Amino acid sequence: RYIPPSLRKKQAPEAEDERVAAIRKALQGQLNRLSESNIEGILLQIENQYQKYPRHYVTDVLTSLILQAIRSRIHMLDTILYVNAAVVGAVYRAVGLEPVAHLVQTLMVEFEQRFADGLAESKCKRDHDSADDEEGELTIGKECQNLCAFIAELYNFQVISCQLVYDVIRLCVKDINEFTAELLLKLIRISGQQLRKDDPSALKEVVRQVTETVGSGGVQKLSARCRFMVESLTKLKDNRMRNAMAHSADNVERLKRFLGNMDKRRAVGAAEPINIGLQDIRDVGTKGKWWLVGASWVGKQYVDGDTAATTTSFRRAEDTSGDNTEMERLLRMAKEQHMNTDIRRGIFVALVGSEDYTDAFEQLLRLDLKKTQAREVMRVVLHCCGQEKAYNPFYTLVAQKLCAYHSTYRLTMQYALWDLLRELGETDVGGLGRIGRDEADAGTAVPLRRVVNLAKMYAWLIDKQALSLLVLKTVTFAKVEVQARVFFQVMFSTLFLLHRKRTDKDTQAIYAVFQRAAANPTMCHGILFFFHHFIKNCDLVAEDERPIMRWGCKIAKEAI
Repeated sequence: RYIPPSLRKKQAPEAEDERVAAIRKALQGQLNRLSESNIEGILLQIENQYQKYPRHYVTDVLTSLILQAIRSRIHMLDTILYVNAAVVGAVYRAVGLEPVAHLVQTLMVEFEQRFADGLAESKCKRDHDSADDEEGELTIGKECQNLCAFIAELYNFQVISCQLVYDVIRLCVKDINEFTAELLLKLIRISGQQLRKDDPSALKEVVRQVTETVGSGGVQKLSARCRFMVESLTKLKDNRMRNAMAHSADNVERLKRFLGNMDKRRAVGAAEPINIGLQDIRDVGTKGKWWLVGASWVGKQYVDGDTAATTTSFRRAEDTSGDNTEMERLLRMAKEQHMNTDIRRGIFVALVGSEDYTDAFEQLLRLDLKKTQAREVMRVVLHCCGQEKAYNPFYTLVAQKLCAYHSTYRLTMQYALWDLLRELGETDVGGLGRIGRDEADAGTAVPLRRVVNLAKMYAWLIDKQALSLLVLKTVTFAKVEVQARVFFQVMFSTLFLLHRKRTDKDTQAIYAVFQRAAANPTMCHGILFFFHHFIKNCDLVAEDERPIMRWGCKIAKEAI
């Protein structure tokens, strides 16, 4: 039935509201019964919502519900805080960076607002020497304390790094009073030992700053609570913290082990804490969302389009900030590309700072990454390849050597391809085995540059048998979306053009590629259907190259 445009506009908000309401109802019911024993079941329900509805709807609702549970005007039980933090950690590993990054951004913005309100109220109470006005402490103060405690729990479950927690501590020690002392004591109690372990030098600097802050007025003039906080910080620095202050309950440790073992039971994505600071949170309005790859790319593209196989155009970018060392330049480039964990930055520097693809391969192996961390290597390689203005075979050669080195890299390339195809609109590709879904919603516009570059990369890897054509076994070729169709047209045409001379050796190479796929007849019939309609007379290749397309299709049909 035809619907006039005016009615469509009226119906759109209603449909959106219905979806949000359905998501909220489903997630609210799950989170209301959240406990240590049913986290995995609730995680599966959250994943199910991400499969059924647009990602940003689910992310908004999930963030709202979790912060609503944490944001309370009364003191929250530790159980509620750490169980919700464990859920966030599980979502980070199972769903990806994007939803958790949105939650962290929203949490920190709200915390800073509550913190500013609490400071203002604390100053007002000191100015008026009002000891009987406790309503503010019961509202703003308690809400801020709960948010602060939740930040510490997220750090404990390795969702965020110590950098953000130390930034919160530095924020508090600028003005030591009853309000900030309570926040600092929360952080010390929940995550003090881990903070000391991760960055003891930062802790020493904080203690020095506290000493300077209270030194002018004298410790004696501080309240008993503030003096206790100063003593606790000093004991933590000197590793004299009593066990009663340590946050090491058995149930928390069990949840940490649960998150740590997720990769053994299922394919998961992120494993490294998000390494951002308060300044990144504050700069979202000017520099873009720090968790979106390429958010600050506009205006900073690399201008060299010459694609030599042994160099990268990233390395030929101008050094405009005046940094003197190569490492500083590489780290700045990593930040521009939103390499937001230490692992990703290390991979990026090793890749982009290499002399050629062999050197890059050797440097990546020297990183000595764990199995879950090694998955990030291919994702950084794919990201860099997709961001080039013109296809650069350097990244393809690196990927080829990695695939030949270990099956982990081949598996990651397969999952990454499925992720890309979902972005291109093929929402039924990949099933439950996906490991990295931190990009845009399925079906959103993907830059043509990225589609073409990655299609050429996969064509080379399949031709050299670094990957099997069976990575396409979940694709329904009879009904591919427009962007996915372009991807496959570029991939298959590139595969055939690699053998443009059409010698006997070329024929054997094409035959071998498709013969390996004959074990899956359904996929083979789909590929032949796609060849007949979109490859034989492909309009993406030059007129004189179309005979090569028809030759390649003929060989493929014979092999299948």
